[in-house]
Amino acid sequence: MIYLGFSRFSIHLAQMAEAAYSPTEPMCGGGGVDSIHCMTIALSARDVSVAYGGKRVLHGMSMRAVTGRITVLLGPNGAGKSTALRAILGLVPSTGEHSIGVPCGTLLDDGGLHPGLTARQQLHAAALAAGRVDEERMGDLLDTVGMSAESDRRIGGYSLGMRRRVALALALLTDPGLLILDEPANGLDPGGIRWLGKFLRQFVGGDRAVVIATHHLREAAAIADDVVIIDHGRTLFSGPLDDLAGDSDLETAYFALTDGAKS
Repeated sequence: MIYLGFSRFSIHLAQMAEAAYSPTEPMCGGGGVDSIHCMTIALSARDVSVAYGGKRVLHGMSMRAVTGRITVLLGPNGAGKSTALRAILGLVPSTGEHSIGVPCGTLLDDGGLHPGLTARQQLHAAALAAGRVDEERMGDLLDTVGMSAESDRRIGGYSLGMRRRVALALALLTDPGLLILDEPANGLDPGGIRWLGKFLRQFVGGDRAVVIATHHLREAAAIADDVVIIDHGRTLFSGPLDDLAGDSDLETAYFALTDGAKS
């Protein structure tokens, strides 16, 4: 369940708890008992729209994310990617249908980190809010995101990349089946971006799902299984990366689609 508190920090703590979800039955297909592959719909949205002050900023967006796959929400700055994620999470008023079928961890905005806390204290506070204080798990998460050596320094002294790593640890705190990440590679150096891609691929290999919002084509091409392209609040494509790019690369297919929408 997502509880909204009185401050950005308390809202963030609430987002790290399990989002309200309705378990879904797996989708199975294949040629026989031994070859059947099952996927669970982790997130679905259909005809979701958002308006601010009477101005519509998201127009009937539809998408789906399934376990075992990384879904990338792609588009330029201001396209509506972050708004779409917040609508699906129930953080902004919207119309249409949306649901989350597995427990969910999120990384939104700056991660809601408190500059006066250390990384270890931040994890502990989030664990208290979620009712799941496990010192061993918190230590494992800090190690996973490469922040063990810096975990007792105040977050206010961290670089942007370090703060993103701590925010990712918070998103993982309740062992979610779905990660929703808004620009998770912000501030990461090339080695950090490579590490993030490998980590997320390993994460979905455990029958879990990832949804990432980004405007970086190279980042998307390196990790995406499925792509949702949004521009000016409108969904231009939603489906497997192979169906979008075909024999070309993602960049070529992306600009062919977005430039065509402008004409």
